[in-house]
Amino acid sequence: MLLNKKVLVCLVSTTIFLAGCWDRVDIEERGFIVGTAIDLVKQKTENEYEVMMTNQFVIPSGIGMLMQGGGGQPAFMNVSEKGTSVFRTNRKFSRINSQVPFYQHLKVLVVSEEVLTQPHLFSNIMDFFIRDHALRRSIRLLVAHEGAKEILNSTPENTDVPAMYLDDLMENVDRNTNTIKPIHIGEIQELILNEQSYVLPAVKKEGPLAEYGNVVVMDGKSNQMVGSLNEDETSGLGFINGHTEGGVLEVEVDESSLVVEITKINQKMKITNTQRDNVEVEISILIDGNIAEHYGTESVLDEKYVKRAEASAEKKVKELTAKTIEKVQKDLQVDVLGIGKKLYQSHYDFWQEVKEDWEQGESYFSSAVIKVNTEVRIDRVGSADRIIKQEE
Repeated sequence: MLLNKKVLVCLVSTTIFLAGCWDRVDIEERGFIVGTAIDLVKQKTENEYEVMMTNQFVIPSGIGMLMQGGGGQPAFMNVSEKGTSVFRTNRKFSRINSQVPFYQHLKVLVVSEEVLTQPHLFSNIMDFFIRDHALRRSIRLLVAHEGAKEILNSTPENTDVPAMYLDDLMENVDRNTNTIKPIHIGEIQELILNEQSYVLPAVKKEGPLAEYGNVVVMDGKSNQMVGSLNEDETSGLGFINGHTEGGVLEVEVDESSLVVEITKINQKMKITNTQRDNVEVEISILIDGNIAEHYGTESVLDEKYVKRAEASAEKKVKELTAKTIEKVQKDLQVDVLGIGKKLYQSHYDFWQEVKEDWEQGESYFSSAVIKVNTEVRIDRVGSADRIIKQEE
């Protein structure tokens, strides 16, 4: 009898493991989402907003037909719903779509500028994407200068799914100085928790294409957009804090144009004075590059010419960084340069004294003296040289 009881207990226990797939959803029933857009519809009350959520579903049969040389059926479908919370709005998709929304392949989240201009709305929306266990922290975020939904309609001829096109577009960060490295959801969570001001990459619609470049600036306290940086200011920011991985510099040498391809950028920040009304910062920027294009009569094999080219490039970098520092210190008054983070790491006690008045109140950041030292080293001048002789 005792043996039978033991057998019965074992049989009952094994049923626990047999229920491992109780929540299984067949792959045919899943709606694979690769892109999501969030737009502001209207403000209903002081703290309540209605937003529109647009999900881009992949249509596997459409992709298969395109790969086989067929046509006629699209490879994606954009579906929109409205609501006062992202979570509830997300649930509404089940009412109009026979497939269960599946976010584990989500690549890109596009948020409109209108959302970012409302105090704390952006951080509240991000809470859904950070909290949901089905969403990955590696999702990339873009800010749409106009409608976020329209960005998910970018359809270049060589791309089947716009969200995948946007994801690939952000891989070209080393091609231009006015683009920054992609920002992931996990990074944004850390910035929000630390109440640290930051920048987000922006995108705008250009016909059937999307143009990736420039940034919007976010205040760390309110998580609200306070402005944006143009191409030159974005380039300067990248040189200062490492957001940029490469690109090109167009400079003038002896009244002729020269293009330097940047191959490597190293930055170093040092706090040289820690007095409340006289914080001094020294930023050293070392750039390695090659001559990519040359106009004029001078020989690029001439060492003196190369030295002048390096000096011109150093001057250009100083001009770009000066524009950025002027904009964020005097106009926007938010520290997206990383000086506060450096104070926290290297001068913790002093940071505890000034952190409440760093960007607000006394605004010690705005009065900080920031000195930028630049060095440009041209490693390669090219495999060929051409000297144009002037007619006498």
